[in-house]
Amino acid sequence: MKRLLLAILSLPCLVLGGCNKSPSVEPPIEHSINVPITEVSILKGDQYTIPIEIIKQTIVVCRSNDEEVATVTREGVITAIKEGETTISISGGQDHFTVFVTVLERTAEDSLQIYMPKYDFTLAKNDTYILPISVRYGNEEVSDATFTYVYEVEGIVSISSITLTALKEGTTKCVLTATYNNLEASEIFTVTVY
Repeated sequence: MKRLLLAILSLPCLVLGGCNKSPSVEPPIEHSINVPITEVSILKGDQYTIPIEIIKQTIVVCRSNDEEVATVTREGVITAIKEGETTISISGGQDHFTVFVTVLERTAEDSLQIYMPKYDFTLAKNDTYILPISVRYGNEEVSDATFTYVYEVEGIVSISSITLTALKEGTTKCVLTATYNNLEASEIFTVTVY
């Protein structure tokens, strides 16, 4: 009878996997990276850096599903190429994330434009002239754009910011590039020095 009672009392221990055994706990997953965003919208021509959080040293791989819409560097810098949608896959260690990217076409409100009342200038040698340049971002005039110039023929003129100086006789085309808020706009004008 004692044996029967002992067998009945030990039955739950056998069914449940043993009385002295602690419950099994899976070890926590060690993450290598984290990407806290799942989607982003970018204007065509702009760049955006995905906030990739490196938790543990690992190799991070970023890939664009459609490089005609947007490209991505290993560091997670997305460049918006043309209007459309794509996904960016980010992998590091055993972690995998996807960011949905929408590239939007620029409108007049988010474009940079250069306005010049004329595109042909004639100056006497050694004269200086303030170029009548206005730069607009959307409908707002911008006062802190930076300017760079490329000359078809070097040495005829020199331009610093918007001040043109006639150096020697001749004619040259100049390409003016204005930069503001990571946007660029260009215009071509001609200068003749006599």
